[in-house]
This record gives sequence, C-alpha cells and structure tokens, in this order.
Amino acid sequence: MKPSSRLTVRLGVSQFIGWSSGFYLPAILAVPISQSLGIRTETFFWAFTIALLFSAFLGPRIGKAIDILGGRRVLPFGNIVFILGLVLLAATSSVTMLFAAWVLIGIGAAMGNYDAAFATVVNFFGDKSNKVIAGITVFVGLSSTISWPINAWVSENFGWQQAVLVWAFAHLLIALPLNMTIPKFDRREPEVVSQVSATADKSRIRFDLLIVLFAIMFALEAFMVASVNTTLPFLLTELGASVGLALLAASILGPSQVLARILLVVLERSMSPINIAGVSMMAHPIGVVLILVFGVNGLIPFVILHGISVGLDPFIRGTLPLLFFGPEQFGERQGYIMMLSKIVGAFSPLLLTLIVVINPTVGIITTMSMGLGASALLFWLSVIRKTRLANLAG
Repeated sequence: MKPSSRLTVRLGVSQFIGWSSGFYLPAILAVPISQSLGIRTETFFWAFTIALLFSAFLGPRIGKAIDILGGRRVLPFGNIVFILGLVLLAATSSVTMLFAAWVLIGIGAAMGNYDAAFATVVNFFGDKSNKVIAGITVFVGLSSTISWPINAWVSENFGWQQAVLVWAFAHLLIALPLNMTIPKFDRREPEVVSQVSATADKSRIRFDLLIVLFAIMFALEAFMVASVNTTLPFLLTELGASVGLALLAASILGPSQVLARILLVVLERSMSPINIAGVSMMAHPIGVVLILVFGVNGLIPFVILHGISVGLDPFIRGTLPLLFFGPEQFGERQGYIMMLSKIVGAFSPLLLTLIVVINPTVGIITTMSMGLGASALLFWLSVIRKTRLANLAG
C-alpha cells in the first residue's frame, strides 16, 4: 500500500470515529439524554453549540501546532480529550456536567476533525494532497449512515450512556493507536512558493482580501449545509411532505453524500477544485428551484442535490485554500478561514428553524440565496486567480 493510501485509511477511520462521536451524536441521543437529565432538548443543543464555538475559536491555534509539529504530535491529544469528554458525558447528572462534557468534546473536535486532518495531509503531500483529502471525506460520509443505527440500537437496548461509551472506547482502541502511528513529520521550508499568494512575512498570516472572501464564502455555504442537514425532516414536512415521505427523502441524504465523494475520488484528476466547488455550491440552489417549480414532487431530487453539496463541501474546504495559498502555514490559515464558517454553522439550524416556522418557502429560498452568494464569491475568486496568474506569466 502506498504511503498516501496508508495515511488516507489512518485518518479516514479516525475521522469517522471523531465525527460519529461528536457532530453526529446529538441526532439520536439528544432526546434521551435530555429526558434523563430532566432538561429541555433546547438546553442540550445549547451545550452542543458551545462545543462548536470552542472548535471554531481553537482552530487557528491547533492548525499552527500541526504546521510546526505535525499531526502525529497533535491528533492523539484530540483523541484523549474526546475520551475525557465522552466519559464525562456518559456520567453526566447535571446541566453543568453536560456543558463541561461538550466543551471537552468541542476541544477534541478542534484537535482531531477535518481541518486538523487536512493540515496533517498537507504537511506530507503539499500541493498533491487533493486525492488523500477526497479519500478521507469518503470515510466521514459513512458517519451518519453507520453511527445513527448503532446509537439507536445501543441506546434502546442498553441505555444512552453505553451508546456514548461505545465511541469513547472506539477512540481509545482504534482512533488513538491509528493517530499515534502517523509517520513523523520533519518540518522543512517549502521548495516552491505558491504562484497565487503574495510574498509575505512567513511568521504570521496576512489577512488580505483573499482570506476575507474565503471566510465569507465558506460561511455562506456553512449556513446552507448545516442548517438544512440538522433540520431536514422538519423542513420537508413544513414544505408539504408527509412524515413517511420526509423520512424516505432524509434517508437518501447519506448515500447521496457518499456517492458524491466516491465520484470525487474517481474524477478528482479531471476536474479542478474550482470546478468541483462550483458544483458543490450550485447543486443545492438547483434543488430548491425544483421544489419551487414541482412542489412536493421535487423534494427527493432536492435531497439528492443537497447531498451532493454536502458530500463535496469538505473537499473544497481543504483543496481551494491549498490551490490559492499553497501548503505554507496551511493549518493556521485554514483555522482562521474556517472560524466564521464554524460560528455560522453553529447558529444556522436555529435561525433556519425560526424562519421556516414563519414561512417554509422563505426558509428554503434563504438557503438557496446562501448557495448563490457563495457561488458569486467563488466566481470572484476565480477571476482574482486568473488575473494574478496572468500577471505572473506576463
């Protein structure tokens, strides 16, 4: 097995466990945990939101640490913090313990999920990281499809505490050893400076127009993706679907993501990251148009197209910044770029729910506008890139 394939499997499996035990945990366990503690489900999700915010604000620091030390010396600590958070969550008997547990899980996610994994890949493969990044996203695409049934079955038969502990043991016995066997990273100066990024002081990130555009673009897409993902069955019923149709359509989301990511691995060499980003950002708006034109009959095609957007989203978050800025200081820069995106993603489900309750059509048009706005910024970025490359060539 090639070094790139070995790293893809190591990080893919550990990422699968990280996302299953963090972001995807509340979908099944929020209600039983809330009932057990005698609290409102909204209180549980506020704790979850705090975790997302901690992950957002710690991103640049974690990325910088990986840039300097490599993933082998950072990712295992993410597993350890995840384990502590999950064990505390399983032992939770009060709201204070619940919030403390989710703070730890948020810190673990910052140290171990997508941005950290992508920074680790870029350390080793630089500008040739795209295929490894695509492979990792395939593993994570299975998280909801596999973890939700596991959580439901264990919770129903043994209790939600045991469902949480399953993932703590998965971190301890599988993810932690995998991350500890990541090859050692010897920091070196880059051989080739990115053609697009301007020459800058390498000791710190330069906050120019390019970074601002990236941050806003990914924040718009985060609203589109996160808000719909977490409210999908409710959203579909408010748009006129029966409960059965809503559940059927929602069940298609996971396979659509995985299919998009598998096709991504196959087609990655024939499509540039900018073209893939265009597909990712426009698939959801096209799906909304189908709903507006065909009503309930457009719901299943909408979910398929939204799944394509969701499936491609992690890939473009790793590869677009790499294309524009190069591998130098990738982790730290990625942390800053994604900070606004993570904050928006944390609050977007609540905001979309409030809009949908008032007017479902306005709600779905709102998500479409986010995708169109992100697409417009992508076009602007592509023009900037072409202009800079033309100037360098001239």
